[in-house]
Amino acid sequence: MKKAYVLVVLLIPLCLFLGFRVFGVSGQQAQQAMGPSYGYESESIEMAEVGKLLERIGKEIQEKGQVTAGGESYALDGEGGLEWGVRKMRGGTIMQFQIVAGMESPRQANTLVAYAEGSQAGTPTELAEAVAKVGETLASDGAFVLEDYSVAFTGTATVEQRLTHAIRGRGNQPPYAFYFDVKYGETSFPTPQDEVDDVELEQRGWIKELAIKETTGVDQDAVVKMFESLSGDLKAGKVKVGDTALDVKENIQFGMTHLTTPDKKAHRIRVGVRFGETPPRKRPTGPRYNKEFFDEPMKKVGELMKRWGTEILEAGTFKLGENEFKIKELASYEVSASERGFSIELSYTESQKDK
Repeated sequence: MKKAYVLVVLLIPLCLFLGFRVFGVSGQQAQQAMGPSYGYESESIEMAEVGKLLERIGKEIQEKGQVTAGGESYALDGEGGLEWGVRKMRGGTIMQFQIVAGMESPRQANTLVAYAEGSQAGTPTELAEAVAKVGETLASDGAFVLEDYSVAFTGTATVEQRLTHAIRGRGNQPPYAFYFDVKYGETSFPTPQDEVDDVELEQRGWIKELAIKETTGVDQDAVVKMFESLSGDLKAGKVKVGDTALDVKENIQFGMTHLTTPDKKAHRIRVGVRFGETPPRKRPTGPRYNKEFFDEPMKKVGELMKRWGTEILEAGTFKLGENEFKIKELASYEVSASERGFSIELSYTESQKDK
């Protein structure tokens, strides 16, 4: 049996949200794949046949730790990654699976996604029912049960509740976010590497923290009561953190995740809700400039950069051709250099007093 990783994908990839990154395979990793591969696609197949295929794959994984496709056998044993999503679209239903096994991670992550589920459309009542169910099973079983996934609660926890507001647009994502985090285990839970960007956005002022409340030494009974309270708030169409309360009525996205450290000694259960009207995206106005140059002397490039720097420092503007661009107060930039080339990517934004 060939020891290789295999991707089993039905239809299109699932796009999860709320900042919950699910285990997957990057393009770079895919390029590094070695050995045979297999693909199958059909736009006309009876769903009963799909059920038989899934049944056969599931049985083979359970009994043999492998899957057979195209005359080849691929190992699917030990630990791996799974993405599973279902959504309605264009009058039909789209279901997607992605299974990853035997993959070596290119970097050592400080946290791993053990489970993640989400919905891009829901009502406050539906969210309240989902949260209430988690509290009920925690009370009866001593474990967090998320759909068909379960993880035991042990010891005491730190519960952190946060409300944030994205000052700057984040695509089509709702501007308000509520996080209810239960952290527990033998060690402290670190900030996941995938969430470092959000921390940086807060430091820049692009995401504003509206309220935060942290409670330590919370036992199982107290966590259950907090889930009951959260469920009650959602049922009333609200989220509350301390004295701050916001209405949850429109454009609701919802998710639950279980993250763990690689040694399984620290855990975080998160209930996340994004909501609020998405403002229309502002299209840039004013002058534009785009022109390419080839085989120019580097001395000329240096002179141009020197001139732009002087103009920005002295006048707060710079010129490209006949166009003059006014520089705003804040900027983001990225510099990269290698023996093959040097590049600067610069974007400048309005400050709060310019609005």
